[in-house]
Amino acid sequence: MKHAIVSPLLSAFVLPGLGQIINRQVIKGLALMGGITVIFLGLVVKVFLDLSRVTGELMTADLTLPPDASAKFWVLIRQQDLTLMYVFLALGLILWVYGIIDALIVGRRIDRTAVGE
Repeated sequence: MKHAIVSPLLSAFVLPGLGQIINRQVIKGLALMGGITVIFLGLVVKVFLDLSRVTGELMTADLTLPPDASAKFWVLIRQQDLTLMYVFLALGLILWVYGIIDALIVGRRIDRTAVGE
């Protein structure tokens, strides 16, 4: 019962792919970790590019912010194309859920063979 409990919890709350590594599926675990890392980095880059674009539009010639910058900031943020960010979030969620379910299924299989069912 150890693998069926520990591996999905590790994949859910620590790092997707860690449950697969605990279940002795190292290649699959590393692939999930790599996929999640790439998706996370893509998401971070997208956010930083959008913030850079918005702050660049807000700044004046002497590199200061105007008094009404906070109101303009949110208007400009809402004008950004968020499609790529939604794609990254959806892919990350799919990989995360897949990692949890796979760790649970394989963990149960490992526990059954250890008990001798």
